[in-house]
Amino acid sequence: MRKIKAFVYVILGSMMCWNTFQKEYYVMTACIGLFTFSAIVITLASLGTRKIMWDEKGITIEKFPSASKFVRWEQLEKIRVDHLGYHIRASTTRFKISSKNMPESLLEKIRKSIKANKR
Repeated sequence: MRKIKAFVYVILGSMMCWNTFQKEYYVMTACIGLFTFSAIVITLASLGTRKIMWDEKGITIEKFPSASKFVRWEQLEKIRVDHLGYHIRASTTRFKISSKNMPESLLEKIRKSIKANKR
């Protein structure tokens, strides 16, 4: 969805730049181009910044601007599914994994851990 939004920004920004360039408003063309470029960079900045790794100790979530989080299997409390993905609550933090990016083996491991922690 973000790639589509960035593509729409490219189309609209280039149309506006071309229009102002033909009218010989060069400063306005530069400002629109800078604004369009900034909007595209902000839109695409968060793509590919989250990495999820797991092992026998727990789950590590790395998100680029912030520090990585480590969640032990014993800390997992609840999992909820909606149209955005899997929302996982632990005793120390909460995080979300989209449905497309959730590996089946990780989902099974999370569900087993939550069942074991409820006892």
